[in-house]
Amino acid sequence: MKLITQRVHMNRCNCRETKQITLDRDFNVPDVRPDALQIMKEQGEIQIEEVHMAEGKASVKGALNFQILYAGEGDLPVSEMTGSIPFEELIPLSCADRDDELTVHADIGDLRSELINSRKLGMKAIITLEVSAGTICDGEGAVDIEEGTDVYTKKKMMEVSRLVFSKKDTLRVRDEWKIPGTKDAIGRILYSDIQLGEMNTRMEEEKLQVDGQAQVFLIYISDGEEPELNFFENTLPIEGYIECHGCDSDMVAQVMTGIHSRDLEIKEDEDGESRVLDAEVVVDFDIKVYGQEQLELLTDFYSLKERCKPVYEDSFFENLLVHNKSKCRISGKITAGEYTPLQIWNVSGELRIDRKEQRENGMFVEGALDVSVLYLTGDDKIPLATVKGSLPFEQLVEADGLKENSNVWLYGTLEQVGGTMTGDKEIEIKAVAALDMIAFDRMEEPIISGYESEEIDWKAWSREPGMIGYVVQPGETMWDIAKNFLTTVGSIMEINQRENEQVKAGDILLILKEVS
Repeated sequence: MKLITQRVHMNRCNCRETKQITLDRDFNVPDVRPDALQIMKEQGEIQIEEVHMAEGKASVKGALNFQILYAGEGDLPVSEMTGSIPFEELIPLSCADRDDELTVHADIGDLRSELINSRKLGMKAIITLEVSAGTICDGEGAVDIEEGTDVYTKKKMMEVSRLVFSKKDTLRVRDEWKIPGTKDAIGRILYSDIQLGEMNTRMEEEKLQVDGQAQVFLIYISDGEEPELNFFENTLPIEGYIECHGCDSDMVAQVMTGIHSRDLEIKEDEDGESRVLDAEVVVDFDIKVYGQEQLELLTDFYSLKERCKPVYEDSFFENLLVHNKSKCRISGKITAGEYTPLQIWNVSGELRIDRKEQRENGMFVEGALDVSVLYLTGDDKIPLATVKGSLPFEQLVEADGLKENSNVWLYGTLEQVGGTMTGDKEIEIKAVAALDMIAFDRMEEPIISGYESEEIDWKAWSREPGMIGYVVQPGETMWDIAKNFLTTVGSIMEINQRENEQVKAGDILLILKEVS
């Protein structure tokens, strides 16, 4: 006899850990920049440069790259400076192996800058690093035995998820806009920010279709003899596809996105004025595509020619429970400080997930939207000011069947955020966040990896009674009884005139000895 086996390609998460780190550093204002009077706005992004395993720990090396907009003394009322804070952290991953693939998800929980003096600024940030160690592996199980006489099998049907496709790729998008005639032409860009907004993906034949957008915002000095401060904002469509060989529309894709690089270029229009803005963004994609299949595992077998004892070992499988993208609406009001807003220029925010609690009907999420509003003031020295606030939210991401050991991935993204003035200093914020969750049921199944056999003592067997009465024991099936007495289920059903295999404890069956 020879076992027939089947493999299921999977992405197994062996270990996942989260660590918060605090970055704090002071920076001198470059000599070419004016003295700082007040900070208006800051932004930052995390760049992961290197990740590797080192003696049971994940070594994560990266940097916080930031940009600060501040009110300055001199001819230009606004100036900016950039900088970087490098970091290197060791995160314990006790269940990870050296050859595991490491994935890092980084969030900025709190980003704040402060004015120390006119030539020195301080930058502080709380960074959350989530590191997961995974293995692309094969769950293997015996599904049948090569055809032969007098071999009887018992099987179990399982629904399993298989990893069909795994890839990291980029999508380059580009667009250009003409500055409206109501605004001055661009002399020099002082500050720019590009943030991913709503991003929708769907699987199609051999490709992942992408449909989303990014928000482009910039502050500039106008072109002319008397330069003035101005701003421009627009939406950059993100459309295209990424090739995914072997995939189809029935499969489920787990997709994480981020901005890889961005570039803004000023061009002249047909009149020779600097009124055309060319934007190019490269978006990162981390893609894993899963398909469902029915796997019929061989769980036991016996032969009427020899005594067979299956050898079992544990094998690991996963089954997709749910993939749910839940929209959460967040609203609230914040109050401006010293300077009264005349016009809102820009509203930006960071979504922060503080707590996740697994419940019977899904995952309960609590967090906050950290929002920043940049607005125009009536002060000539401080023409722009920023007010910050934090708006709490809670949401239940529905998912039936979650278990304590389920493998759950949940990430939040901010799709839309905006603000309107409702009073002298009161600003109403409205936002839409997306909570994307994919969950797998972990299954450890004993599978047959081989068998041991020995000859039957036919002389002893021939001395046994030709027919016996047997009382069914608790938990026994007719198949178990047939295996124990070296007969067949069909024979037992025929002798006992039964129409099906169902038995219960206490039933009495007649067993007829068979000799192969």
